[in-house]
Amino acid sequence: MSKQPGKDPAPGGLLGPDFLVTFELVPARASKGKAVDQILAFAKDAASGGIISALSITDNAGGHPALSPVSLGVEIKAMGIEPIIHFSCKDKNRNIIESQLFELDRSGLRNLLVLTGDYPRYGYNGNAKPVFDLDSVQVLGLLEEMRKGMVVDPRAPGGGVRLPPLDFNAGCVVSPFKRLQAELIPQYLKLKKKIAAGARFVITQMGFDVRKYQELRLFMDQESLDRPLIGTVFVPNLGLARLLNRGVVPGCVLPDRLLRQIEDEAAGSGDRGIEARLKRAGRLIAILKGIGYQGVHISGPDISHSHVEWMIDYARDIGDNWPRYVPEFLFPEEWQYWYFAKDTETGLNRVPESCKSIDSRIPDAVSLKEFASPGLWLGLLIHWMFFEPGKGAYHRVNTAIGGLEGHFTREILSSFEYLCKELLYDCRRCGDCFLSEMAFLCPQSKCAKYLVNGPCGGSRNGWCEVWPGRRRCIYVRIFERLKILKGVDSLKESIVPPRNWALSETSSWLNFYLGKDHHKLKE
Repeated sequence: MSKQPGKDPAPGGLLGPDFLVTFELVPARASKGKAVDQILAFAKDAASGGIISALSITDNAGGHPALSPVSLGVEIKAMGIEPIIHFSCKDKNRNIIESQLFELDRSGLRNLLVLTGDYPRYGYNGNAKPVFDLDSVQVLGLLEEMRKGMVVDPRAPGGGVRLPPLDFNAGCVVSPFKRLQAELIPQYLKLKKKIAAGARFVITQMGFDVRKYQELRLFMDQESLDRPLIGTVFVPNLGLARLLNRGVVPGCVLPDRLLRQIEDEAAGSGDRGIEARLKRAGRLIAILKGIGYQGVHISGPDISHSHVEWMIDYARDIGDNWPRYVPEFLFPEEWQYWYFAKDTETGLNRVPESCKSIDSRIPDAVSLKEFASPGLWLGLLIHWMFFEPGKGAYHRVNTAIGGLEGHFTREILSSFEYLCKELLYDCRRCGDCFLSEMAFLCPQSKCAKYLVNGPCGGSRNGWCEVWPGRRRCIYVRIFERLKILKGVDSLKESIVPPRNWALSETSSWLNFYLGKDHHKLKE
């Protein structure tokens, strides 16, 4: 078996026995034809070449329908090379997630890259309905339960039994390529949740700034997040580079200066800049190995197996001379915030004894606007008065609330609750309220993906990937509110369970006191 991310490595690879090389395959919107044949031909070359350790297969990349990664994964595994199945949350509720995990285990496909997924786009007769019933943190938690042998809910038919353990090797994704502090810090805090939930390896979003790559490496070291870290090395052609630069692909940043360089290379060479792109990728691979990454995840259009061999061979020849190429991969004009201070000697980061600056910066004008929200202050007041044990009127209300079970005043209370919440928070009547954990911003109405454990990777300059320029990412807003309230540490709290759909259209206030909502699950 080829070596797997997060497993004990096997010998192989031109950059050393402990350095992992994976490659990303993107299925077409077809079940057969030239595009599928090219993928299988690449996989066959990879299986015999001995350089690539695993092939990852995307799950409806970009939010568009495509061939299922499972069918390709079965064929590729039969060739003798390990597939990594991208497992996204966008199209599946929790029941189909569990069902598909049984299918993956039955098929012998146990290497998974768990991710939130791109927002669904164009499909049959219009855009698809987004699901996002679970987020990536919660799916990783489900996988961890399955590893132990999950106990079926006693209320289900045949419930109360422990299922046979399923040993998945699941990893996660994180993006250090965020311009704003309010985008970056929640990314890192969510990474900690993912690892706590059971992620065994980490792959970065695509990027080009090596100081940002190293920032993530140092953050993981500082926080003792002992997982293999694999850096994505993306090799775009000119057309795709222009799309990335315009922000068309959610969460992906290609600097203006790099785009001009790629355009000059394409115009000034007979090969449309292919050799220059491969050399750049090879230099980035050498740098990532030099700064402590355990592997690289190569992706990009029109890349053959011979191109991968060439890049890896070129990176091997660079070896310890990688620092000379660092200036080529520094784009300070792209970022407003760095987690660590700059090392003026290397151009990379220097590590302080501790990083305590998260809450210390002066709030900007947007943060002050968030601070002035009446929903925030009314929410804090009501929460303190009625929903914090040992404070306000909590004890009296908790004593009296049991008598409302089945009483007609329950409907009156529910109507009053939702009248208030709809005015203040655009409430969706989920009956399981997350407002107190979200700085009094509702994830059911303000987040396109309904996320409760941190942001997806799709924001750009603080804007939501679904509504760019119109609606700011809810977690950017949450961070700004918490930063002023000196409560950023609350984002580090325990994993938030998923919404219980059985509670829809019922009173979340009553459900809280009666122990029916997610607060009880957290306990």
